[in-house]
Amino acid sequence: MHMPTDLAERVSPALAQVARRVLEDPGRDADATLAMAQQAVSGGLLERMVRAGDLDAHESDAVAAELDDLVAAFGADIALVHLLRYRAREPLSTVIQHLLARDDDPETPVTLRDVRAAIDGGLLAELVGEGVIDPDDDDAVAGQLDDLVRAHGEEALAEELTAAEDETP
Repeated sequence: MHMPTDLAERVSPALAQVARRVLEDPGRDADATLAMAQQAVSGGLLERMVRAGDLDAHESDAVAAELDDLVAAFGADIALVHLLRYRAREPLSTVIQHLLARDDDPETPVTLRDVRAAIDGGLLAELVGEGVIDPDDDDAVAGQLDDLVRAHGEEALAEELTAAEDETP
């Protein structure tokens, strides 16, 4: 079964929010899948989200149907992380933007692997030294990069994962 690489772009914001809820469940002891999301929905997750104000009541049926459609199309074992598009937060977006600005080979796009190599090569330290990035933020960059690599892989295009100023990851 073929899963489109842009699945996260096809998922409604409401379903993405449900997927995040399931992924963030501290009681979860296995990788979260579409089947787990269906179980959570059957167990009242949507109703709890509506009561908490995290989901509009009129979206519940549509979210459940969207989830069912994904299971029918791709299978119940698809990892929920594929429904989300994790993006770099500041300061990692700043590091990526500076790396992109310095890139002198437009034929070869910058990947997350390239970002890691640039950071290991001193780019982050340079940006901290120049005052572009707060020294208190430099420790968070490695963790953010690791999260993006886990979600998208080392070959993911870095430019596609930078967040606009008004976006939240």
